[in-house]
Amino acid sequence: MCERILDFGSQTTQLIGRRIREIGVYSEIAPGDAKLWPLMKEEVRGVILSGSPASVYDKDAPLVDPYIYELPVPVLGICYGAQRMIQDRGGRVSSLENREYGRARIKFLEQSAIFSGLAEGFTSWMSHGDSIELLPGEFRTAAVTENGLPALILHEQKRIMGLQFHPEVSHCEGGLQILENFALKICGARRQWNMEIFLNKACKELQERVGGNKVLLLISGGVDSTVAAALLLKALPAEQVHLMYIDTGLMRL
Repeated sequence: MCERILDFGSQTTQLIGRRIREIGVYSEIAPGDAKLWPLMKEEVRGVILSGSPASVYDKDAPLVDPYIYELPVPVLGICYGAQRMIQDRGGRVSSLENREYGRARIKFLEQSAIFSGLAEGFTSWMSHGDSIELLPGEFRTAAVTENGLPALILHEQKRIMGLQFHPEVSHCEGGLQILENFALKICGARRQWNMEIFLNKACKELQERVGGNKVLLLISGGVDSTVAAALLLKALPAEQVHLMYIDTGLMRL
């Protein structure tokens, strides 16, 4: 059971994954244009479309598999992810004369499950140069910024929703609550993941893959190779693991 995050190049995509895991729900990150039909074979409870530095009008703007709009699981678009959905569904996104960047207060037009537990007027964090101008007929605006621009859009029947701010960043008031509402209340995921579970799973996979063979690992002292070495030594008998240090010249004295 997990949340799948599609990455459109946002610098905070990894942070979205981290926030979901902080809630206790496993999450995986995939390229934004990943084919989504395999999701039907997995225990995926919801999909999140990340933000992006791109505009939907850019020549090389990231695209998403159209099948996403037919998935039987909730979909949440964040910033560019929301704009991508609206553009794909026949709505219209327009460039802002003045880019929205920084704090903005949110005004509710109706009650929504994703904002459950949050007070009206909470402070969000904006970072976009485009805005949703025209919604497709099946969507509606459920919350706006103090400037009257859409902040939350909903398609209740298909359980598709979009935010025009970034709940994953620490500047957003109640951001973790928003992601928790999406994962637990809307997607129906359960808190079944923590680092101990991940560690046990990783060790089991290493034991099955290595068997009685020996492993030679080159380590540089960086995070990746050091963590790999620690996992190997936890999963396997010490005599099966051979570590060789590579002097890159970058280690501190």
